Amino acid sequence: MLGIVGYNYTDRAIANFGVNGQGGGNIELSSLYSGGGGTVCCVVMSRDAKTPFWVDVEYKMSALESYPPRKIIEPSAPYRKTKVQVTGPVPADPSYLEIHFYPDGHIEAALSGRDGPSPPRLKLERRLPFVR
Repeated sequence: MLGIVGYNYTDRAIANFGVNGQGGGNIELSSLYSGGGGTVCCVVMSRDAKTPFWVDVEYKMSALESYPPRKIIEPSAPYRKTKVQVTGPVPADPSYLEIHFYPDGHIEAALSGRDGPSPPRLKLERRLPFVR
């Protein structure tokens, strides 16, 4: 069982996401120190899994809002579903499945060990949890 951790480097919050049918929650925008979301339980991985392998990621982007005032620039998007390849080595003690949402729309996935999920890959400033 792996905890699911989301990282959001886009310009809007992710209203909801999931991996292989398991809910991952919502993800605010990442900051310099936080990926934007917490750990949610769980997705199952076989003990003998080898990378690369694929997972199904489903997600919905929140509305894009200006601030101040909070005015909708673009409405929330419909759910999208895509296959994402999990790359990199499998740690000796896999504990987390990281899902990274990038500004150009691509998504990456990786495994991390018991010592905790990795820090954000992109160090981005934000004004508020929902405004970059």
